[in-house]
Amino acid sequence: MKKHNFQAWLNQPLGDDPEVVLAGKLEYLRLYLTDAMRELRSKAGLTQAQLAEKLGVQQAAVSKLESALKDHELESVVNYLHVLGADLLIAVKQGKDLYQASENEEVLLVDVPVSVQELASTAGMSAREYVHAAIESYASNNKQSSSSVVNSIIPFLQSDDLVAMKVKEILKDKSLLEIAAQLEKCLNSEDEDRIFAVKDLLVGSMTSGESNRNVSNGNDEIYFFDLAEELVDKLVMLLS
Repeated sequence: MKKHNFQAWLNQPLGDDPEVVLAGKLEYLRLYLTDAMRELRSKAGLTQAQLAEKLGVQQAAVSKLESALKDHELESVVNYLHVLGADLLIAVKQGKDLYQASENEEVLLVDVPVSVQELASTAGMSAREYVHAAIESYASNNKQSSSSVVNSIIPFLQSDDLVAMKVKEILKDKSLLEIAAQLEKCLNSEDEDRIFAVKDLLVGSMTSGESNRNVSNGNDEIYFFDLAEELVDKLVMLLS
C-alpha cells in the first residue's frame, strides 16, 4: 500500500514537553491510520455511502472514521477494517522489547533497524518491501544451497568408502536421499554440535530394539561417536 510521507513535518522538533510529544504521537497515528483506511476503501471500489451501508451506520460515521482530525474508538476501526477484509496489527514497544497485541499472529510485526530502512530507501523500496525481498532471496538461496549439499553427499554414500558403508548399514531402512538430507541438516548445526547431531542420528536408528549392524563388542556410545567424528571430517572435506 502506498504511504504518504507525513514523517517530515511530524519529525520537526516540538520540544520536550510530555504532553506535546504525546500529541505528536497521536497525530502521527491518526494520519497514517486514516490514510490506510481510505486507501483500503478505495481499492475495494466503495464510496463512503456504500461502506456505511455495509457497516449499518450513516455516511457521516464513515467520514468521521476517515478523518485524522477526530478521535477514533478502537472497536469502530476494527469493524471498519473487518468489513474490508483487513486486520489491525498492533504492537507495543518498550525499549528493545516488542509485544504483539493483534489477533492476527500469522503476520508478525518486527522492529526494523534504521540501517535496514536506509538500505530500503537506497533501493527505492519501503522497509516492508525490502524485508520481504530479502527473505525471499534468502529462502531461495538457502534451498539451492541445501539441494547442492545433498547432491554432493549422495555420491559419497554410494562409494565403497568404509565409513560410508558403515553408515549405510546402520541406516539401511532409509533411502540414500533421506540419509543425505538428514546429514545435511546435521552439518548445519554449530561446529561443536555437528558430531553429536550425527551420532544421535546413528543411535536413533537403533532404538527399535533390534540391532541391524555388525559392530565390535566395544562400548556402543564410543563406537557411534568415533564413527560420527570420522563421517563429519570426511563430509566437511568433501564439501569444502
